[in-house]
Amino acid sequence: MTDENIAAALDTIERSISVETAIARFRAYGEVALYANKNGYLVLAAQMLRCALGRTSDADVSQLFTGESDFSIDHFASSEEQLDFFSK
Repeated sequence: MTDENIAAALDTIERSISVETAIARFRAYGEVALYANKNGYLVLAAQMLRCALGRTSDADVSQLFTGESDFSIDHFASSEEQLDFFSK
């Protein structure tokens, strides 16, 4: 898949999302489960596509996870070095 294809998919998804109704929650219970409604999964997909395009600094899901979530995603890393930096 080319970057142009990914960008087109991102544009299509972002135009279809109702961010106001998007919900996502992580639940930790020894393992981790993710619940999201349709718009929640679309928001996550859009942010992952941003990362695929190397735009991790643009990726943000902080508004998606509510206080009912056990945790959120604070950072997206596109390299092992970034992951090491964020996890220190």
